Amino acid sequence: MKNTATDIIYSKARISLPFKGQTLKDALVFGFSYIESEDHVVQYIVANPNVLKKIFGEVPDSKLKIEGDSIGELWTAKLLVHDRLSDSQVLFSNNTFSVVLNIYTNSNPED
Repeated sequence: MKNTATDIIYSKARISLPFKGQTLKDALVFGFSYIESEDHVVQYIVANPNVLKKIFGEVPDSKLKIEGDSIGELWTAKLLVHDRLSDSQVLFSNNTFSVVLNIYTNSNPED
């Protein structure tokens, strides 16, 4: 079985950026804007279970919809879970994994 989240995490096209906004929703909007500025559509968001739980709790547009390896949807993206990501990481990808953005949020007060 193909694991889309793992393919995204190990994509050679992945770039990492810090994000110092105020909320998780701000980070999500930033990620979508960045991918769209590259003329792509966000097809996937990958995060760990804690972050995905926050997305479902804090972003009213998110929907729980288990389908294949996806556990839900947010705007144009399928939400994928991967245990090896930290609580400060959210990955965004287009459908071919040619544009992958790894955002490090300031979820820890010491950061």
